[in-house]
Amino acid sequence: MHPREERALILIQALRDADLERLTTTLHTAGLLSRPLPQVRANLKAIFAQAQADHVNLLHPPADFQGWLSGPLHHHQHGKPVSSNTVIARLSTLRNVYQVLLREDLIGRDPLRDYPAPPPVRSTDPLPSAAEIRQLLLHAGALDDVLCAALTLTYEHAMQARELVALRWGALDSARGTLLRRRTLSLLSASAQASLNPLLARAGGPLHAPEEMRIFPYDNLDALRLQTLKLCRAANVEFISPAVLRRCGLRDHDLTAQQAGFSDPQAYKLALEVAQALGVRGEVEG
Repeated sequence: MHPREERALILIQALRDADLERLTTTLHTAGLLSRPLPQVRANLKAIFAQAQADHVNLLHPPADFQGWLSGPLHHHQHGKPVSSNTVIARLSTLRNVYQVLLREDLIGRDPLRDYPAPPPVRSTDPLPSAAEIRQLLLHAGALDDVLCAALTLTYEHAMQARELVALRWGALDSARGTLLRRRTLSLLSASAQASLNPLLARAGGPLHAPEEMRIFPYDNLDALRLQTLKLCRAANVEFISPAVLRRCGLRDHDLTAQQAGFSDPQAYKLALEVAQALGVRGEVEG
């Protein structure tokens, strides 16, 4: 039996049995998960446990699946409600699994299509100052040019961490100074392009860098966050996560929606308003 056919049979049975461990182990081994295995299991645990208890076939969900799903999405196993962000994390992870199943031709339609996600609970914490970020990037340039390039793209072009982790050299046109992103083709700033040049040279240069080779070595979002935390400690600044750095980029740079990676002008306007409304940490209001 072909390995892909064997994998398909395992996945089909795991979904019918709501066997979370077997399903996620198989997807992880095949390199089909975009998130760390423990995170995927934690996000799906309540859903699969309830599916086992209610004998719900997750491969071919019943007609009232979306109504049923509301229960395990919104509650802990002991019945206590979860936060909106937890609901979003669970729904996003399950959606990713079904997208993999679609690509593997194991299902014919996405049972989560049109399922509404609740709005995220946005942080109201003040953002780091531009001076703190300059200090951070200065240290990154001296200590780790790979991380410096990742953080520069985050700050200069509001790049999402998930975009960075997935970036490959084929997305960069160094001659035109453009980068193909999830939603847009962005014209890079001079500093962003300059930060990528040493990495590009080590990869073989514009003509020889393998198109399918990932630009950054981080296996997942947690790896990028950990390296950023270590850098913040070395730079003697309070931790600035990639997500916070992205908001700072929206606040501090006059970007077009395309340069910031937004295909929807309204979504860009909202993100910009949120970033600009947050204060600067350490400043005292008078």
